[in-house]
Amino acid sequence: ILKHSTAFDRYKIITPGSVLITKKNETIYMLVYEENEDDFPYVLVSLTDARLVQNYDIMPTLGDIEDWIGEVTMVTQKNKLSITIQANY
Repeated sequence: ILKHSTAFDRYKIITPGSVLITKKNETIYMLVYEENEDDFPYVLVSLTDARLVQNYDIMPTLGDIEDWIGEVTMVTQKNKLSITIQANY
């Protein structure tokens, strides 16, 4: 797994569109901004199993996110990442 230099700064603000990969099971998450939500517009979503993980009222730090999903080993913007989904039947 690649380690991004920002993955070690737990105080770094994570912006919408950021993709995060965890050490445990190499799970992929994305932070999104929900425009029509007033109270908790920042939403952490698991792209691995398409579920909502946590909502935030302000842009969370890496530490805030790691408290929910465990150690993050890579952080990148969605436009710098290509994800291929393979279905096994």
